[in-house]
Amino acid sequence: MLQALTTDIAPQKPPWWAWLLTIVILHTGSQISLLFEYSQGVTDYYLPTALSLILINWWGPRIVLPILYINATLSTYLWGVPLDQWYEWPIYALPETCFTFLGWLLFRKMYQGKYWLPDIRNLLAFLFLGTVVPLFIEILGLQLLLSYFGEQSWSTFWPLVRRNALGEFTSSFGLALPLLYYGSHYMQKAGLLYEQHESIPSSNLLNRNQRLELIGIYIILLLLVFNIDFEKFWYIYGLLSLYIAIRFGFGPVTFTNYYIFLITYIIPRLFTQFGYKPFSQEFDVTNILLGASLLLVFAAVVGRVITDLKIAEIRLQQQNQELDQINKELDRFVYSVSHDLTAPLKSILGLVNISRIAHEPKDVSHYLSRIEQSVRKLEIFISEVLDYSKNKRQEVNIERIKLLELCTDILGNLKNMEGFSNITIDLSNLKHEEINQDKMRLSIILNNLLTNAIKFQKRLPEHQPYIRVSTRKSQEKVIIEIEDNGEGIPPGVQDKIFDMFYRGTENSSGSGLGLYIARETASKIDGNIYVQSEYGKGSVFIVELKELATKSVWS
Repeated sequence: MLQALTTDIAPQKPPWWAWLLTIVILHTGSQISLLFEYSQGVTDYYLPTALSLILINWWGPRIVLPILYINATLSTYLWGVPLDQWYEWPIYALPETCFTFLGWLLFRKMYQGKYWLPDIRNLLAFLFLGTVVPLFIEILGLQLLLSYFGEQSWSTFWPLVRRNALGEFTSSFGLALPLLYYGSHYMQKAGLLYEQHESIPSSNLLNRNQRLELIGIYIILLLLVFNIDFEKFWYIYGLLSLYIAIRFGFGPVTFTNYYIFLITYIIPRLFTQFGYKPFSQEFDVTNILLGASLLLVFAAVVGRVITDLKIAEIRLQQQNQELDQINKELDRFVYSVSHDLTAPLKSILGLVNISRIAHEPKDVSHYLSRIEQSVRKLEIFISEVLDYSKNKRQEVNIERIKLLELCTDILGNLKNMEGFSNITIDLSNLKHEEINQDKMRLSIILNNLLTNAIKFQKRLPEHQPYIRVSTRKSQEKVIIEIEDNGEGIPPGVQDKIFDMFYRGTENSSGSGLGLYIARETASKIDGNIYVQSEYGKGSVFIVELKELATKSVWS
């Protein structure tokens, strides 16, 4: 199977609306954060840094950093710094801008991390390089500025640093995990990433029973909030979170952790802000944030490890199945190859012995022609074996392929085949001119199909043979059709023609490997081949291929 590749394509020019949407998102985050302000210039739930941490990975620093800085500068007034101190606004905006830039620089550029967090290595790198290190620098810098300009007392410096850091870590890391993990695939699919990757795999969705089970657990968690003090009994929430991590893996537990944070702190604070106190117990905010942070990290790491183990187990099962299949094919392959190699050699040896005792020049010429036929048959067979080997061993190499140029080159190599000059070749319907694919493998596929289309044409004087190669787009696939008006394939054997070493008749001149290799090669690049044929009238071989790099709306 084709594995997910992560080679970056050059950054694209963003559309105008991306700037506007970033402004709306970050300013809305600032307005929501004001509801959680507990002291001059500080809040337990600061959304702009959380949102910018996500957006800079999706949309890049060119858009996010300038807008984040401008939004932070203008929002300083909302946090209590008056108009007559406007010169302080740009200074207060520096820490959160540095947080987002440092997180992107350390994790994405220096570490070359994958922000969709496909494994534990990337999760831990995002935790420390993308969040903790830049967050510590940001909070320390912000608190120093607040104390220096007299907005906060130096005596409250470290308590505020501790509370502010815990609150911002929980909001930033907690919100970023589910959105980056689940959202990146769909953002790429919609062409909304500033850097396009060859493939960001989609996350496994839960089935109906799993969704119902998860909803039931969420209801239990909500009921616990009304009856159990999170500060004292946080481990009960931790056990439920751990169960979800083990039962469902990384994705669901990231949502669960953020849900726990919302119902244990954010929603109660909102109710209190509007004059309604839903819970009777008082709680220490720092302890709540510390418990939420530890729960977030612990459950996320466990969930990621569990998911990685499940993925490794699935891959191991697939590899074992593939190995069993390869062993079966190898046994059959060795037997058939030994027969198909020795048959032409025995024929050549016999013809050489006969030609030695021939006296007439025309007889010698006839034997030499027969020897040449055997040598060519052997050459074709060896070429097919090499194609089989290359497809099995070589890594997938994606490049931009011009289909018309590729088909022309292949047909140029086939022009010496018998009957080629009598065939009308039509390439005018190659509408999808280019495709991102593996050129070597696509060449193997098209070469086999075009060779068969030429070989199995009718040999009738009144017959006007043709081969038409056309392309069309179907959803995310490129369809290549090779149509001929040759002999066609009997209905009873159409399901067998892609089997290894299948020959239509005992006297067939082919090795029986060509179509098998073509389908195996297509499978290697997540494609497929099937046939539509009417015996006596011709065949259409249809190749379905995926575009292995998605177009971006940013270009």
